[in-house]
Amino acid sequence: MTGRLPVVTTWTAARWGGGAAAAVLSAAALVFANGAFDDAALPGAAWTGALVLTGSAALGLLVASLVGAPIGAETTFCDLRGPLFGAIGLLLATTQSRSGLLVQMFAGLPLDAIRWGVQPAVGVAAVVLMAVALSARLKLERDALADPAEAQACATCVPIRPGPR
Repeated sequence: MTGRLPVVTTWTAARWGGGAAAAVLSAAALVFANGAFDDAALPGAAWTGALVLTGSAALGLLVASLVGAPIGAETTFCDLRGPLFGAIGLLLATTQSRSGLLVQMFAGLPLDAIRWGVQPAVGVAAVVLMAVALSARLKLERDALADPAEAQACATCVPIRPGPR
């Protein structure tokens, strides 16, 4: 395997199922619990919808890459930073509430500047962060599958479920 994407063809149905469940749950949380489309006009709803779709898909793929990883690509606590910060960024970027955290943090700016400048920038940054984390996970898994004897997860991180190797 020379690229990162062929690694996903080796994933089991359980990994795909876990990733799909994570994507659906994150999209549901963003839409219903976060009020992503409450009082959103059409242009705002369009970029919010794009963020919900791409962010949820990226989060689902990240979760799938963490579940059942092969020896040498074990999940560590460091691997949780990308999904965690990405999900927080999506939550901040997709809320339409006038009392949302980003609105409060940038209270000196007009609401339109926050809606059309700050929130999209935070949302894009969250998706890019998750894409970078996914790329790193896929590279680690590719290396572990190519040479299991030499592959190792992050040497300075603590494994989530330590066990014999």
